[in-house]
Amino acid sequence: MRKTKTFLLGISLSFLVLLSTSAEAQTIDVDKDGLEYIRGESPRADGIWHQYGGLNTALRKNIVFSDVITPDAEFTNYKGDIVNQHNLTQQTPENYDGTHNHYQNVLSEVTNFSEGTNAISFWGDASAVVNGSNAWGGFLSARSGYLGYLTPEFQKYIPEGVNLNYNPEDYDAQLVGLEIDVLNGGKPGVYPNKAKTGLQVVGFGNPNSHAIWVASEDTERDTEDRRGLFESGMYFKNSMAEYGRLIVADFDKAKIGLDFRKSLFTEGAMQLKSEQVGTGIVYNEGKSGEIYGGLRWDGLEDKQNWLSLRAGEGGLRVVSQDNTKELVSIDNHGGIYLNGDVYVNGKKLNDLLDQEDRLDSLENEIEELKKLIQK
Repeated sequence: MRKTKTFLLGISLSFLVLLSTSAEAQTIDVDKDGLEYIRGESPRADGIWHQYGGLNTALRKNIVFSDVITPDAEFTNYKGDIVNQHNLTQQTPENYDGTHNHYQNVLSEVTNFSEGTNAISFWGDASAVVNGSNAWGGFLSARSGYLGYLTPEFQKYIPEGVNLNYNPEDYDAQLVGLEIDVLNGGKPGVYPNKAKTGLQVVGFGNPNSHAIWVASEDTERDTEDRRGLFESGMYFKNSMAEYGRLIVADFDKAKIGLDFRKSLFTEGAMQLKSEQVGTGIVYNEGKSGEIYGGLRWDGLEDKQNWLSLRAGEGGLRVVSQDNTKELVSIDNHGGIYLNGDVYVNGKKLNDLLDQEDRLDSLENEIEELKKLIQK
């Protein structure tokens, strides 16, 4: 392990006191490569970036905080009193708040008593200055995996008492790349009250590409068996108010609402749960009608599901592809208007009617002939 150097450039006195009073083994290293605050035995203490193991990526850093949580790690409650780690087998959704074990490596907090001031706890700012350069304001990763620690190079970093001899098929761990908690102790975030937003994306300057871009490990590669795919693109679980709206568009005009021109969905581009009027696809707040599913009428013996088209204020119509001809129209009084030829079993209905008229005329002529013969 590197020896602690005697000079700490650009570090405040309070930070020095914080580091020097820690009871556990630690390494503080400040040189031209930046500062490292390391607690516990880890690959980082030997200058190893285990996140890039086996790669030849060019790496550089400024400040690194590294910690190792061991099975005997000491925890406290919110008052600072030492407590034992909670047994998660006794945890339920109802008591979760007070029965989980929580750890944070870096906590940045701001208490705002200044009205009208934006209190920003953490701001990551990166500038892409030269042509062709890239900048990330923040980069977060949550990873699972234990096989890397079983290699001879990393086995020495496994804490005492920890057994990593798992069955690979049984190994599992929960991952959350980023959790944003909105702890609202004020009015509901509904206009005209102040907004309470979990994630706000604001664009500046010239037009930007994507407000949210979801990719996989090999998104940019031409391959069939992609890695790191997501089971759901966006998931809401018991988190919507009854008066809420799942997705809201608040602008006057754009090109396309949902663009699925390149994607094929094998079980429907959209699936809806619909139960009678008001639960389907409603147009112009119902003035132009609705497409919905469910029973034909409440109280009928027929319990089969039907697809229903609810007419608009004027009725229902079918127009030609170029939108110049009204082929069929149905008004709300039951009138059905057909503008064109009608075919029944491959035969034009007009021709069938003409044939029937000719047959009727022929029958009349035969009857007249019969009367003449009888005379």
